[in-house]
Formats: sequence, C-alpha cells, structure tokens
Amino acid sequence: MVAINAGLLTGPGLTAGHPYLKGAPDMYDHGVLVTVDVDFLADAHIAAYECPTAYGRYLCFNNAICRPEDAAKLAQMLISSAAAPRPPAPPSDELKVIPQRIHTKKLNKLMLDFTSGVYGDIN
Repeated sequence: MVAINAGLLTGPGLTAGHPYLKGAPDMYDHGVLVTVDVDFLADAHIAAYECPTAYGRYLCFNNAICRPEDAAKLAQMLISSAAAPRPPAPPSDELKVIPQRIHTKKLNKLMLDFTSGVYGDIN
C-alpha cells in the first residue's frame, strides 16, 4: 500500500478563492504550510506506481513556506491568478519566520531512482 500525502496543490486555475486553499492561513500559523505543483505531484504518483519496492506514506511537496517573503509571494500568486487587485503587503514586523518541520527525503530518493532508470526504461 502506497499513499502520496500532498501539500497544498498549486497550478493553473487555483486561486485564493478556491475551497481547497481554505486552510492555508491556519497551516502557515502552525508552521506547516507546504505546496506542491500539480505536475510534480503527477510525477510522484507515477514514480510510486512504477517502483516495485515503494511502500508506505510519502510526503509530497516542492515548496515550503517558511519565511514571510514566501507567504507574501504565494498570496500574490494566488490573487494575481484570480485577476483581482492586489492587497498591500503586510508590514514586516507583523510577520514571523516559521521553521520547516517536515521533509521529503523518502520521496526524493524514490523519484531520483525512478528518473535515473533504476526501475527500467521510463519511456
């Protein structure tokens, strides 16, 4: 049994008003806001499917929002993709640095083995 546990999905068509992104502010407050691009997530699923020794849970993200600048950048990306006016940036003294608490070592190894051809021809 293999499970891919993805971060907040980012990609074309996802805007700040999307219900999927509803919990993002709470996640950032608790220091666990990570995002994953839809193409990266698809590649992770393919790698897990193709690997005969894959097992367990894989955390899947390719962007950790740990600094205030990263959070502001994500917010602007989500708002700009909705074609809405951008709000003013929050003052930097109201923001704090959130340490990264999770990692993707297990998935990185799986995907490295997959892309290097360890499990056969990927074409």
